[in-house]
Amino acid sequence: MFSRALLVTRKRRPYITPVYIHPEETGLAEKVITIYEKGKPKGDIDEETLSLETHSTFRVVRGLSELMRRRTHFEESYTVNPQKVRTYLYEKGFVTSEEERTSLLLKASKEFDVPVEGIETSFWADREDYQIVASIDDIPASDLVRYYNLSLTQTLLFDALSLEFTTSGNYQEIFRMIKFLGLMYEIQSEGDNFSVRVTGPASLFKKTKKYGTSLAKLVPKIMKAPSWKIKAQIETEVAGEPRIYIFELSDSKKEFFPDVLEDTEQFDSAVEEHFVKRFSSLRKDWEIKREPTILKAGPSVMIPDFSLERRGKRCYVEIVGFWTPEYIEKKIKKIQNLNQKILLCVNKELQCTRRDFKENADVILYDKEVPMKPVLERIRKIELEQLQEEKGKLSLTDIELTEDVTLLRNIAQVHNVGVETAKEILQTSDTGIVVGDTFVKNSVLEEIQKRLENLEDMRLSSVKNVLDEYGLNEDVLGKLGFEIEWKTLDLENAVVKKVQSGLE
Repeated sequence: MFSRALLVTRKRRPYITPVYIHPEETGLAEKVITIYEKGKPKGDIDEETLSLETHSTFRVVRGLSELMRRRTHFEESYTVNPQKVRTYLYEKGFVTSEEERTSLLLKASKEFDVPVEGIETSFWADREDYQIVASIDDIPASDLVRYYNLSLTQTLLFDALSLEFTTSGNYQEIFRMIKFLGLMYEIQSEGDNFSVRVTGPASLFKKTKKYGTSLAKLVPKIMKAPSWKIKAQIETEVAGEPRIYIFELSDSKKEFFPDVLEDTEQFDSAVEEHFVKRFSSLRKDWEIKREPTILKAGPSVMIPDFSLERRGKRCYVEIVGFWTPEYIEKKIKKIQNLNQKILLCVNKELQCTRRDFKENADVILYDKEVPMKPVLERIRKIELEQLQEEKGKLSLTDIELTEDVTLLRNIAQVHNVGVETAKEILQTSDTGIVVGDTFVKNSVLEEIQKRLENLEDMRLSSVKNVLDEYGLNEDVLGKLGFEIEWKTLDLENAVVKKVQSGLE
């Protein structure tokens, strides 16, 4: 993006468009690139750039140079600390002739033990104009032109009052950026296509151009889609009077822009980031996805912030951090038309209550972060529904157990159900029992029981050796009528005793 002073446009009412450079027209870009050389002072670069400017090209030259400057690393270069050199020379007083100047420089040369040239080059070396080029990120002239065109587009959108766009993909990146930038949006479906209107925070209080910079940051994400169209209303002054023009752009001009756009910003809403981290740590059996899909909601569509998913069950979550009554009303209407479970998490600072929403809207109010308890309560309801469904499915299935001891998670994986489902079904089995996270056949239990009853050394360490042969731990002992007697914390002093009949 550039400052507005570098924007070059062409107006033909009702349209306005930046004056783009064709990527094959690289003459001016090549001249600008050659100015940037390793070891050259910044002041010299500015002077050479100025010499390239003409009345008709000065904005273009400065724009291209600005892009090159962003790709250039400058650093200070001196043999003596500049501040010390200046202090030393200033303390010697004024010089009134070339001879006095030369004499003073020679004294400074001896004082700092460097050549006179080192004193002269170090004198202002810490000033910006004297910084030198340390390194440059090389770029072909054609690509520099493409980034120039992109920056022109973004700069024009500084004065955007509204923005509409359509894309054929890259939804997740686009809407993550929209959310990060704090923009509100509406999506309308037109057959299989979707049109997005960015309403922006400007509609919250009064008309303002502040969010134009946010729209500008959104453009690279839109352009990463396979196909796209942009339409914006641009407010600009003509003869001192504000006028509104239309700006339109599509992928038909994609050759004018970079093929691989540089990342604009790394982002994450603090509220959303905390929500993801906390939920993921509490419910590891659920997968959380950001902006997972586009949901149809009657004639419109909705893109939720998150989906919480587990074995085909899904709950969508929308976190609302800003709103207008009209915006929320539209949001609720969409929710009413959804066939999906969705949680609407609304910031308390928005001065709204549950009464502001329809009765069937599932609303969670939050302060600084979304509370996990009500979220987990809703998730648990889904889990219980899923448990009943899976139990009904698994009860009609012949569970084939070829192993004497089988992990419940393996059974659950084979039948595509949860471990909890497998556990509840197998607890009613006549062929064995559930011990911890395993199912053990009766024949194995009887064998273990007999071995323990005939075992002379009943120290826990010896009993564990027997259980290890079957892949079991001491949890099975209670099922067999044994218990552990701890005399000390030392494993060698713990013994296993028979207290009841067990399987008999």
